[in-house]
Formats: sequence, structure tokens, C-alpha cells
Amino acid sequence: MARKVILDCDPGIDDAVALTMALFDPRLEVVAVTATGGNVDGAQATRNVQAIIEQLDPPRWPRIGAADPDALLTGNHREIHGPTGLGDAEFPVAELHHRHASDKVICDEVHAAVGAVTLVAMGPLTNIAAAVQRDPSLYAKIGHLVVVGGTFGGAGSITAA
Repeated sequence: MARKVILDCDPGIDDAVALTMALFDPRLEVVAVTATGGNVDGAQATRNVQAIIEQLDPPRWPRIGAADPDALLTGNHREIHGPTGLGDAEFPVAELHHRHASDKVICDEVHAAVGAVTLVAMGPLTNIAAAVQRDPSLYAKIGHLVVVGGTFGGAGSITAA
């Protein structure tokens, strides 16, 4: 049985590779991919998530969560990931009329499979904080939480936090 996962990411090139691997791994059921600002601002992160999924056209499309476009960007990694976050690539995307906020998508998917969803945070934890503010009982309903980033004793990817 495939493990249900939500990938919460700030898609630069590194997260694009992770998404590619996860969307085609038969051991995983990617139920949602949620965008958060980090390598690029929230609007670009949302566009990148959608562009990656559209370009890959996986056998099962996950729900897409939109990053908060008003969230402050604490860092800018365009020098590493290029102006769009995906190098210099400019992918056309279908214009979605009903975008759902990433924190709402996280809450919906965790509630739909209490205890069975692994949440993988590959960027800033903004969406997870917003989801817990939306529903304080969410912590007890997440099966596993995997955080990719930061360090205790070193520089981390941006800060030690």
C-alpha cells in the first residue's frame, strides 16, 4: 500500500527534482503539493508547483495548494535557482480559477486520512504554522512530519533555525 504524502515546497530546482521523483514513485501516493514562498515569492512558487505537475503529467494528479501571495519572503535564492526558481525556464500554465490556500489543502487532506498522511516540509514552515492556526488539533492528526532543512549547530540553508 502506497504511503500518502503531502509535499510542502518552495520549488526551486532542488524541489522540482524531489517532486519528479515522488510523483512517479509507486511507494508514494502524493495527495497534495502545496507551495510556500522561500526560494522565490509565493506567487512564483505556486506557479512553479503547477508548472512542474503540468509538465510531468503524472498518472495521478495531486491537489495543488497556493502559497500566500502576501507572505514576506525571508530570503531570495534566485542567484542559485534562476529568475523563476526553475533556472531560466518559463513554462506556460493553465490559469486556475479556484485556487485553494496551501494551509486549507493541508488541513483537508490530513482530515480525510487521519493518522495516515506524511507531511514533508521542504521549504519554510509557513504553511504548517498557518494550518495549525486554522486547526489547532491538526498536530495529533498528522501521521508523520518530515522537515528537510535547518541545522542545530551549523549555518543551515539560510539560518540555523
